[in-house]
Amino acid sequence: MRILITIIGLLLYVTAFSQTEKDCVFNNDYKGLTTEWLTKLGKTDFHWNADSNQAEIYSKQDTIFVSKGGCVHFGISVELRLSEDPHTINDSEYWLNKALTLATDFDFKYYKKMIQENSVNRVENKKNIVWFEIEDDNLADNLYYNGIEINLEMKTKVIRLSQYYN
Repeated sequence: MRILITIIGLLLYVTAFSQTEKDCVFNNDYKGLTTEWLTKLGKTDFHWNADSNQAEIYSKQDTIFVSKGGCVHFGISVELRLSEDPHTINDSEYWLNKALTLATDFDFKYYKKMIQENSVNRVENKKNIVWFEIEDDNLADNLYYNGIEINLEMKTKVIRLSQYYN
């Protein structure tokens, strides 16, 4: 059930990209919000992709995709795509360490805390996809944590952290 809710959340987050400005409840200035966020983090070396409304940060052969903003749902996401990585889906320690690095580097404080406390729940999704659920700390604040997705189904291996306000 939690996976279904997470998938619905992600679909709603993606739908927010297509909203017109007059329909916006939140702020859909993805470029401005993302740039401001990255600048505060000291990350100024990135390329803006207007088609996906994401900043792209290149690191050797890997790429980090970052986005902040939304109309109906205000989302914040960080996705690391690893081009050459020998680790399997079963190496939870490795993937959680990668997620911890992302959470630390991009100031996802609650993700960082939950990973450090080992308070994540591994959920098998498909053969090459695993989710680590993050329990919500406050249902009243309308901030939802999508969890940590590890996806090895594509050409690159993907680690994704995201959260959104509803």
